[in-house]
Amino acid sequence: MLLIIEKCLTVYLLSKNRAALNVLWLVQMRLLDRYIAKQVFVSAIFSVTVILVILILGNVFKEILRELDKRPDLSLGFVFRFIALVVPISLSLAIPFSFLTSILLTFGRLSADSEFIAMRMSGQSIWRICLPIGVLALFFTVICGWFNLSITPAAKTEMEGMKASVINMVKREPLLIFPDQAVMDDIDGHLVYARKGENSLHAFQMIKLENGLPEALVVARKAEVSVNLEEGVPELVFDFTDFNMMTKGQEGDFMAASQPIFFKSGQIGLKLPDNTNEDVRDQPDNISLRRLTRIIGEEGIEPEKRAAYRTELSTRMAFSVSCLMFGLIGVPLGITAQRRESTAGFVIALTIAISYYVLLITAQMHNTNEAMFPHLLVWVPNLLCLGLGLFLFWRLSRK
Repeated sequence: MLLIIEKCLTVYLLSKNRAALNVLWLVQMRLLDRYIAKQVFVSAIFSVTVILVILILGNVFKEILRELDKRPDLSLGFVFRFIALVVPISLSLAIPFSFLTSILLTFGRLSADSEFIAMRMSGQSIWRICLPIGVLALFFTVICGWFNLSITPAAKTEMEGMKASVINMVKREPLLIFPDQAVMDDIDGHLVYARKGENSLHAFQMIKLENGLPEALVVARKAEVSVNLEEGVPELVFDFTDFNMMTKGQEGDFMAASQPIFFKSGQIGLKLPDNTNEDVRDQPDNISLRRLTRIIGEEGIEPEKRAAYRTELSTRMAFSVSCLMFGLIGVPLGITAQRRESTAGFVIALTIAISYYVLLITAQMHNTNEAMFPHLLVWVPNLLCLGLGLFLFWRLSRK
């Protein structure tokens, strides 16, 4: 209604003073731009916060609680560090979806309250009304690009290296790796069960596996644990008291006449898995942008690896501009839906986001098949969104 009154005032001023008309038009546009931008931006920030909390809690319950259940001695610093690494990874997923949701909610309400009709009656084109959405889309695209191209790969590498961090903690406190009265399988080819004491393990049992089958069994009343760092690969050293050992005989069982062998004391060393994470750092989604472009340009790289690296680079860029595509779709859908309630907008946003991610994941499944041009396939969801958005805008502008 306010915009209609301003329109009437504008017609009156047109016959009186052209300069006053221009000033009024500029003020009107600035108020309109700020109003729309504020509504969308505030809704987007709220949506990002909600989705971020959900994703963080999901990762915490999935990863951290499992580790805490096995190793209750893990410090809070370990937990906070994990959460800090989850935040940028979650933001890269939450921002596009939140932006789409905020557009659908805002323009759905504007359309339902006839505010959008008032804007059109004041002489504004659909493209001019959506100008602040375009500015916000560019802003969120830059933010997503920064996260996808720089921050998220580093966070993923650090998160994948959390197991290596556990090993480093074991080097400082060897007993930390052993859960109390539960099976520990962090050492390849070995299963360990013991009751944790203050500085040692009691009722110690260890099974050595070969091809998934038991090869040797060690049972000890007490075991003190230390780490030998003198050699290249760290070694976990067990100092046993009152222990016996059984090995599989030629008959394929442990029931040989010479077994078990009893010892008053003894020592056994096991090589620790030295997780330097070279393989993790070489995963395409964990590589920095500079290194990724350098690897793609290298001579003699295997075609499958080159295709995977090129697909990863294209995926990061394609996903970064998804905010622009979602903005192009969200405005006409929000106006057409004409819903005040948040449920309808959320359902529409969820449907679009799921369809987009499914298409993107489908393209990534062929990332090593160079013949299918996977680095181009990942752009298909954006092209579909672009075509659909332009069609919806064209149809809306004709009404």
